[in-house]
Amino acid sequence: MLPRQATSEHYCVECSTRLERWEGQAGAREYWFSAREVGRALALVAAGESYRQAASVARRAAGRSQKRLTGNGRRRDPNLDGQLVANWVDSLAPIVCAGELPGRWPDRLALDSREFRIDRGARAGESFHVFAAVGHDEPGRPRVWRLAAFPRRTEADWEQFLALCAGTPRLVVTDFDKALRKALVGAFPRAADRAAELRLCELHLRRRLDNALAPLVDEPDHPVMRSFRHALFDHDNWSRFEAQARRSDQHGALPLPALMRWLDNYGETVATQLQTRSSLGPNSIGAVEAILHQVERAFHGRSQSFGNRTRLNLLLDLMTLHHNGAADPLRWADRLRERLYYRGGTAPHQRPHDDPLGHPSLLT
Repeated sequence: MLPRQATSEHYCVECSTRLERWEGQAGAREYWFSAREVGRALALVAAGESYRQAASVARRAAGRSQKRLTGNGRRRDPNLDGQLVANWVDSLAPIVCAGELPGRWPDRLALDSREFRIDRGARAGESFHVFAAVGHDEPGRPRVWRLAAFPRRTEADWEQFLALCAGTPRLVVTDFDKALRKALVGAFPRAADRAAELRLCELHLRRRLDNALAPLVDEPDHPVMRSFRHALFDHDNWSRFEAQARRSDQHGALPLPALMRWLDNYGETVATQLQTRSSLGPNSIGAVEAILHQVERAFHGRSQSFGNRTRLNLLLDLMTLHHNGAADPLRWADRLRERLYYRGGTAPHQRPHDDPLGHPSLLT
């Protein structure tokens, strides 16, 4: 049997069953907090709450709030010590995430990354990267596939990220990240799989072309600008735009050297991918950018707190489940109680992934 907390409630708030004082929430032996409170704290950080705020909520729910220390000693509110929840992420998040993340890449995949720079503390100026993958199994229903943190954004890092799942996507959309595109060529196709179609994000294509067309920004009726409006919709429109651009550069009064260089480098690639363009998509990485923006909002002002790579990746796994609507604190509490039962009520070892002092794995 799992140990239970003493309770001052006379009835269960969910089913109205009468409770004896010894029938409080179950939890791990020698733990001050029940599985219910741990599950709720993990759900809070999965939604983007800080470790400190989640710890404060857990302490209030368990009646474990501590008195504020005054005088010459510790002045920070001890109820806002986030190490409590950080330890739960480190040791208990693997239990609630087990079997919840997909093991194979989807047919249609979009990839992107974002850099998080540390702006204060002993490691100010250093940074880490969060890689994101969004699958498009159903039209209009993108799903976060994986999130993971890496010290750098190299070809080897991308290959490690792509190794998180088995299989080969049928279609992969990226931006102009050369390291990522090289990693895709090296990682796919897997054995007995067909080659993946690599596509450039149309949103980034339009941004690059807008920059190359800057000399014509004040001439919306110029033939090149008119042909550009629908150039990225299909192959024929693109052919007309490219032909008009090269004709205007050769014979027009306004040469477009930047546009010509861009067409020489990417024109054939764009023409090829427009031949197989599908309205089902994805034709851009907008969904991935939206997810990374939410991660950025959650990490705002506390990037310097994330030095342990394993712990941060466990947090990102929790956030992945939240983005997909699978972060249920009650179900997570049930999974924790089930695992504790088979362990004789003993919780996993705390802080199993600590880094050597002064050598954070995420920044080394």
